[in-house]
Amino acid sequence: MYKFLYSLLLFTCPLQAQNLSFTPPVALLPQAVTDKAPDLTHFKGGYFVTWKAPGNNAPVHASYLGKHQDTSFTQQDVIVSNAATSCAPVLQVLDEHLYLFWIAADGTLKYIKNDTDTSLAAQQVYTVKLNGLLANGLTTTAIHEQIVLASHANDKSSLVFALLEPGDRGLLQDAQLQTAEGVKAAAYPFIVSLTGTDIRFCWQAYKGNDVYYADYNLHTGKWGTATRLAGAATGTAPALYHVYNAQQLFYLWSGAKNDPHIYYATADNGNPPTEKKVLPPYFNSSNPVAICEIDANNFMLAYTGNDQHMYLSYFAAYNPASWMQDLLHPAKEAYTLKDIVIPGAHDAGMSVLNGTGGQMKDAINTCNTLTQSIPIKEQLQNGIRMFDLRVGNYAQALYIKHAESDCDVDAVGAGYGEKLADVLSGVHAFLEANKMETVMLNFSHFCDQDVPTARLADTIIAQLGTHLYRNQQKKLADIKLKDLAGKVIVVFEQHAYHGAIDSCSIANASGAFINYRRKYAATNDIKKMLADQVLFFNSMKEGVKDNDLIRLDWQLTQSSQEAALICNGFRPDRTGAVVSGVILLTNALKKNQTILDLSAKGNRYLLPTMNDWISNGTINKKNKPNILYVDAAGSWITDYCIDLNMSPLYTR
Repeated sequence: MYKFLYSLLLFTCPLQAQNLSFTPPVALLPQAVTDKAPDLTHFKGGYFVTWKAPGNNAPVHASYLGKHQDTSFTQQDVIVSNAATSCAPVLQVLDEHLYLFWIAADGTLKYIKNDTDTSLAAQQVYTVKLNGLLANGLTTTAIHEQIVLASHANDKSSLVFALLEPGDRGLLQDAQLQTAEGVKAAAYPFIVSLTGTDIRFCWQAYKGNDVYYADYNLHTGKWGTATRLAGAATGTAPALYHVYNAQQLFYLWSGAKNDPHIYYATADNGNPPTEKKVLPPYFNSSNPVAICEIDANNFMLAYTGNDQHMYLSYFAAYNPASWMQDLLHPAKEAYTLKDIVIPGAHDAGMSVLNGTGGQMKDAINTCNTLTQSIPIKEQLQNGIRMFDLRVGNYAQALYIKHAESDCDVDAVGAGYGEKLADVLSGVHAFLEANKMETVMLNFSHFCDQDVPTARLADTIIAQLGTHLYRNQQKKLADIKLKDLAGKVIVVFEQHAYHGAIDSCSIANASGAFINYRRKYAATNDIKKMLADQVLFFNSMKEGVKDNDLIRLDWQLTQSSQEAALICNGFRPDRTGAVVSGVILLTNALKKNQTILDLSAKGNRYLLPTMNDWISNGTINKKNKPNILYVDAAGSWITDYCIDLNMSPLYTR
């Protein structure tokens, strides 16, 4: 298991990578149990982990895991002599020494250190003499051949820290505790070194669940302003680590109260942390998370699950713009589109409304038309690789459209989004810069009297040029990913064109080049959509045809009432204030929602639901989805596709 996870994750990407990809967690030392956070570190090519047994004043454990190249970790459980603690122990490397620290039952600071590169001298326990007692827990960081220790004082709210200096044989000298000025905290802080003199502290507020951070200068003894970490709420110590390079920080925290999720945000070059993201739902803990570097781009993450067992995951930064190159080439270049999963965008060109049409064009506006929040150029950069496109003629140009009927003249309403020329030039430019990526453009809802199919095909062929994939009569199941690198697969629903554009279909069986197997629920009821999808996957448990791609259509659809009312609610210029007020009241009572409102609601269910379906066998290797097809597509769905592609489900 470890070898599989590790070998898949070690892909390299530039440091400007925006996203993180995590392997599903596996049990770390299955015989070990703990009620606090573990700690994990890298020392002289090998890995060590420490933890405490459950309960108050419980034994301290440590284990050498081996070198990461071995991947089958050794499991040498060492119990530290006469060590008892109620707090999480920590590991710290300083030059040639590895230290294991813990807070003893009497509040004093104890430690052991390594005797070889692969073992700790567990029988020789030392005490650091401090001018005070510690409580709750501690963290450390190395700076200028010293160790900075941060902890909670033996009172309700004070944070304390000390500089620990090694003397003869690495033994630590007596030290003075200092109190963090103007800081009140509920638990111990996490710390990292920012520069040769600056330390960043991160802590949970003394009252409430807010997370704060502030910097301390060891040279001047001055504190910076405490800043709240936006969007963060926790019930325990928030973790803080360096990742990727010396300037980039990684904040992780467990959710507050009954929220079991683990969240993270990153920051670099002195900027505030980014918007928070949530780890996949199979990660959950009420304790802090431990991070250990493998190399400049790959890391281990360890945590204590709610079952008191420790779990391990690998994670890496990746650039969403080049995720196929980073992950699939060359490791999976012999795979096909049927073997992997890619993120797709429903009504992909509708992140903007540039015009309206149809019989009731005045009723068309952004909230009953927009299905996406960013344009296709940005969707490409965010890792989206399959695009659903419908084209109409507006203002003497071809535009992406969202309409009820294929022909705009027959439609009650139609909205026109991005210009087709902008979409095609954007795809071309993207593949010029990312030569190993593959893009799928799926065109449907044709109307020859509006846009002749030949005109559309010729436009596409001319603009995509050599990036257009021209199939040489191969079957979908026989086309390897390496043959699709740098190419755009263009398919027309129920059409093919001059050997350059293949046909696609949506049917239980079809002779088209690509047949999408999907279930479109056509409902705004999440329970109905989930039930329909379960039936859909159950119908394919024994597998599908060679030309089938399984597409998970994950859309909650506006009812006709929602489309008519909420999107035309407050229009006193047209309806008058009284009528507008009645419509607004109706919206409130009926809880009507825009398309993007519905997507925000429905998309929250996708990850945990799919994980459940994989766990209970609803989804298996024979019926696994190849496209996750969503509204409001962005890097969030790419992150999940990366996770899935590294899982056993998508491994031959």
